[in-house]
Parts: sequence; C-alpha cells; structure tokens
Amino acid sequence: MSGLAKWVMKKRLNAIIGVMVFGLIPMMFWLAAAILGLVVLRKGVKEGIPVLVWGCLPALVLWMIQGDATALMVLVDVVLLSYLLRSTMSWSWVLLAGSILAVISTQLQPLLMTDILNLAVALVQKVLVSEGVEAPDRNLIFSQAVMAVSIFQVVIAVISLFLARKWQSGLYNPGGLRTEFHQLRLPVAFSLVLGGMILIGESLGGSFIVLSQAAIPALVLPGLALVHGVLAKKEIGIVGLIAFYLVGFFVLNVYFANVLVALCVIDSFVNIRSRIQGKASNSSDD
Repeated sequence: MSGLAKWVMKKRLNAIIGVMVFGLIPMMFWLAAAILGLVVLRKGVKEGIPVLVWGCLPALVLWMIQGDATALMVLVDVVLLSYLLRSTMSWSWVLLAGSILAVISTQLQPLLMTDILNLAVALVQKVLVSEGVEAPDRNLIFSQAVMAVSIFQVVIAVISLFLARKWQSGLYNPGGLRTEFHQLRLPVAFSLVLGGMILIGESLGGSFIVLSQAAIPALVLPGLALVHGVLAKKEIGIVGLIAFYLVGFFVLNVYFANVLVALCVIDSFVNIRSRIQGKASNSSDD
C-alpha cells in the first residue's frame, strides 16, 4: 500500500481519484478515508476539503440509493480527527474526540439511516423469534442498533487514521507511528472524563448507556499501547505479543477489554513505562 500512498501524494487529482474510486467499491470506504486522512495530515485541512467534497459524491450516491450513510460519516469523522491529530500531535485528543463524536452520532443516525436501522431491527426480531427467544421491545433494539452503528463508524475512522499515519510515517518519518503508539498514554484528566462517562452510562442505563460504550474503545487502545510499549522496551518481540493476545482472547475472553481499561487508567496515574527499565539498561547495570 506504500505505492498507493506515494501516488496519491503526488497531486490533488490523484487523491481525489483514489477517494472516489475506493468510495464506490463496496466495503472499501475505509481505504478512501485513509487516503483523505493522509492528505489532511500531510498538507492540512485546506488541501483536504476539496478531496473531501469530491470524495463525498460516491458516499452521497450510496446514501441516497441504499440509505447507508456509513461511508459519508466515516469520511467526515476522519477529516475532523486527522485535523485534530495534525494540530495537537496527540492521539489522546483523537481518542477523546472520537468518543464524543460517537455520542453525537447517535443523535444523527435515526435521521440519516432510518431505513437501514429499521431493516436491522426487523432482522434481529426475526432471528430471535426463529430461535424461540422472546424478542425485546422494538425501541430497545432500535436504540442498540443506533449505538452500535455510531461506535462502529468512529472505530473505523480511527483505524483509517492509523493507516493514514502509518503511510505518512513510512513516507516521511520511518518508525514514527510505532514510537507514537508505544508512548500512547492518556493524561489523568482524559482518563477521568472517559471513566466518568463509563460510570454515568452504567449507573443510569437507558439512553445514557451510549456514554459508556463510546468511552470503552478510547480506553482499550491505550491499554494495548501500554502492553506493546512494555514488551518493546523489554525487547520481548513478536512471541510475547502473540502470547498476550492468545491469553487475552482465549483465557480472559469477555474480561479482556476490562483488563485493558484498568491498565489504561492505572497507567494514566503512575506512568508504568517510566518505571520499567529497558533490557539494554539492565544489561549495562550488570
């Protein structure tokens, strides 16, 4: 994909073509969003706006024909998040803003994707009835679908932004994204805000549950970054990462995300990586 990144950065027309083409290909809108993110990260939002405008045309067509505004929402989210990353040079701000965007998006989804959401609700009800399970209230299923779609769109936008940053790093600053990820640590204030969102959502429930669901991904990612950073500092390598993910998915299972959230919050207060000596340091001390 580095070849694609080089090509789209040669001139604006290439970037516009890339965003439009991948926007038209089913399920490839994330790649169009990554191209758009790369343009904004490298050249700024002024250069990114024309690419966004032309790139939104296929997304608008799909929305009008199919009723699915996911591609459109992801493109807009990527522009906002990539501008924020370019301005602040902080993934912490990106994650916090992504959580807020997910919450705001839940207010827009019923207006933008009514038909798709109603279809999803009907499908869920049909599946539950066929399995002999009593289907929950339709409004409950609808709200759950809205929440899931909103969070999914923001997560895809963040993933696309990571890909854009990887391209930027490969072209102009080799190894930069790896260093950024290994050093990713939420400030205490951000952890408190996101933790408060989880507490409010879980305590009040109902429509407030979106607060907790939107905050969890923003706390999970720094938890993963902490583990990756510690393993890199100790030079454990790929074997350690494989073991970590195997334990996480197959042993911790549903508690995996909870463990990562806890690690993220603890790291915000005590900065675990600063307290761990690297392998090279240990060798020199010996």
